[in-house]
Amino acid sequence: MECDICGKAGSYTYPLHCVTCARSFLEQPRIDLARALIDRDGVEKHVEAVIQGSEDKSSQHVSLVDSKGGLLVDRQECTNNIELQRTKAETAEIEERIGLITEQADLLRQQIEATRKELEAKRAANAQRTSDLTSATYGIESRRANELDKVQHNVKRMDSRSDKVHHDTMEMRMYLCSTAARLAGLKMTKRKTRDGGIKETYNIGPGARLRIWDLRDLNDAPPDHLSASLAAVAQFLVRIAAYLGVRLPAEITVPHKDYPKPTIFSPSSSYQGKKVPFPGSTPSGSSSNSPEASRTLEPRGQLPKPRTLYVDRPLSDLSAEDPPAFSSFIEGVSLLAYNIAWLCRSQGMKDEFKYWEDICPVGRNLFRLLVAQETRLPHRPENTLEKDIAPAKVNSKVPLRRTPAALGELSHATSHSFMNNAVNAQYLNGWGLSPTKITDELKSYLLTEQQAQEWDVLNQKEWQDMENIIAEDPVLVGEKRRENTGVDDGRSYLTATAANKKAGEQSDGGEERKRGVNGWTKVKSRSDDAVKMAIPE
Repeated sequence: MECDICGKAGSYTYPLHCVTCARSFLEQPRIDLARALIDRDGVEKHVEAVIQGSEDKSSQHVSLVDSKGGLLVDRQECTNNIELQRTKAETAEIEERIGLITEQADLLRQQIEATRKELEAKRAANAQRTSDLTSATYGIESRRANELDKVQHNVKRMDSRSDKVHHDTMEMRMYLCSTAARLAGLKMTKRKTRDGGIKETYNIGPGARLRIWDLRDLNDAPPDHLSASLAAVAQFLVRIAAYLGVRLPAEITVPHKDYPKPTIFSPSSSYQGKKVPFPGSTPSGSSSNSPEASRTLEPRGQLPKPRTLYVDRPLSDLSAEDPPAFSSFIEGVSLLAYNIAWLCRSQGMKDEFKYWEDICPVGRNLFRLLVAQETRLPHRPENTLEKDIAPAKVNSKVPLRRTPAALGELSHATSHSFMNNAVNAQYLNGWGLSPTKITDELKSYLLTEQQAQEWDVLNQKEWQDMENIIAEDPVLVGEKRRENTGVDDGRSYLTATAANKKAGEQSDGGEERKRGVNGWTKVKSRSDDAVKMAIPE
């Protein structure tokens, strides 16, 4: 089309100079765009109809024409292609599912076959086990009884061997104890008393020169001899406890380096493993400033307190001058006697110590246990292998011990006849005495004896001797005294008293008072000059 203004036809090669040329140039693209939009709507409707399956057969033959009038797509052909593709897709999906089902079926067949084989193997194993069980249980009662008899026989044999070995151990312990007692010089001597009786005394040490004092006679014991005797008894008791394999209730510390004399601990503070210095001494290393010494030494307030087994003066002076030392010594000897009584009780003399007086004769208890060996077994235990063995009965209660213990039987060192097992602990239980009770009774007894120590009883012979002295050497009573007489020996008072009483008796009836009457006499001291006598009426 030519432009009315410029007279030129509009094209892509010539520039546009006016509005009419530009409008004319844009007409053809607008027409092509409208045709394309119309074709697109028709194709969209056809596709929707094909997909939904609701297109009419009349519209299946509609053709699409391009902008130049050419045939683009036939609707019938397009629909057939879509159905074919759909059919192929469905077929491929079905084939895939069939393949999966086939694979799963093969897998199930394999599992069924494996399960069948496993089931057959288990059936065979169960059959074999049933056969084995049948063969194993064939005659089981007789075989079980036979095996039980063998086991019980072996157990009985082991028990018999253990009893024999333990009996040999007991004999060796008794031999060691008797030898130790003989080497220590533990002996008993008998001597006559003034009243014609016989008194037993027990000695220890080289040549049996040290007397083992009865706890009730400690007031009359010389301090040096008493300390030496207690030291010998303490060392001997520690050795005997080691031979018997027992641990004494109260720990005894024998003399060693920087520890010159023996001591003993209370049962509650025994066997703590602490290094305790000697009482009254400064522990070695306390003055050192080294850190190592300060770590090895414990504070003195936490250390157990040992009780002494020695004295440096008579007990009467010690109780008056140093009551704490007196209490410590009394506790020490009480614990030592308690150890000996406990040892005797655990070695067979169970019913011998019911009162605190039974514990006081320390020497007699040691002699009876170690030298006389009153609890020694006379024979070996009999062999019970040939006897019928009854099946063991389970008993929840602790069995009671039927036979008393013998010397060397119970100990802490062997599993056979162990002292702390249930049977032996129940056998040794029930002792009413305690160290505290023994200490209190002994202290009360000794203090009472010290208070009455100034009083003595004179027998008939002593009264006769005193009256003979008075009759042979009379002394005048008055203001005049003998010129050559020194210190008065107290006879003037005795002579005057005896003369007055004799005169009174003769004046009353002429009957003389019977001589030889015993009476209590208060003696200030045997070596003093003044003697005061109280004659009972």
